[in-house]
Amino acid sequence: MLHANEAATAQRLIDAAAHEFALHGYEAARVRDIVDAAGANLAAVNYHFGGKEGLYQATLAHLARLAREDSPVDSPEMRALPPQDQLRAFARVMLERYLGAASPSPLSRIIAHELLDPTPALGQIVRGVTGPQWARLEEIVRAILGPAATDEDVSLCALSAASQWVFFLFGRRMFELQFPLLATGPRRVDRLADHIATSAIAAMRELRRKREEAPGEPAAEAAKLPRGKPPKIPRAPKSRPAGRGPK
Repeated sequence: MLHANEAATAQRLIDAAAHEFALHGYEAARVRDIVDAAGANLAAVNYHFGGKEGLYQATLAHLARLAREDSPVDSPEMRALPPQDQLRAFARVMLERYLGAASPSPLSRIIAHELLDPTPALGQIVRGVTGPQWARLEEIVRAILGPAATDEDVSLCALSAASQWVFFLFGRRMFELQFPLLATGPRRVDRLADHIATSAIAAMRELRRKREEAPGEPAAEAAKLPRGKPPKIPRAPKSRPAGRGPK
């Protein structure tokens, strides 16, 4: 068990590492900058975490725990809601993570770095952060789609809904510049969450109607699709050089 002073040093290292990894990603992050910000020495990283990789893993675990505690996507209160309202609440939690604060959370920025330049820790993020979120989202989607939906239906609808809030993980600044009226005001997260949920639910209800009317149709229709080479896409005509007319 760590002494109080040692535990405090380890936590300062994690806090400093969260900022450094969020700013630069794993590869470009400098351990020297982390220990300077934490008021520690280089040996402290090896002592507490076994090196940079261990510090990165500990930082991810800490940030994932904070995210689950501060903005949970699963709770008894949420499960008591109708599935459609659960989806709205889920969308709001995710948007709050990406847009709620003045700047994106360290975990969101680290995930963005991992998606663009993956490290071996990406598996840890999937298991500890995104995996449980996807499982919960698919559970909500399945309840909206009904028992006639296939596993593929559930995955595609969950992916379609999530893509609308994942945009803000990378596109927050563009959103603020392109849509300043939507991006400002205390209700921006609520407006976006309601829009995302409303559009996703409408699509799911239509799919549910089709599946319940003809539950065997997807496989049957797929079997009727013609096999062979994909159709050729006509090329656009070449433009003539300037100043030259037809011969």
